[in-house]
Amino acid sequence: MPKTDNKAIFWDYDMKKSDISKPKAKIWYLNRKLQFGDLKGIKKSDLKKHLYQLNIDPNLRELLKNYLAKNARH
Repeated sequence: MPKTDNKAIFWDYDMKKSDISKPKAKIWYLNRKLQFGDLKGIKKSDLKKHLYQLNIDPNLRELLKNYLAKNARH
């Protein structure tokens, strides 16, 4: 299970019952973390895989896209 100790982000969910290995749940998890500006525990591979499915600000998406282009393994 990924690091979910930030109660401000997941205050309304019991993360012990969440299976974020499923794609829909993973996208929800990434959206929630990024909306709160918490990058802790996010894998580059997950960002790369789900970047265009995330409901995030277009400027943040562009920033992440550029970051991944330079820092994620192909």
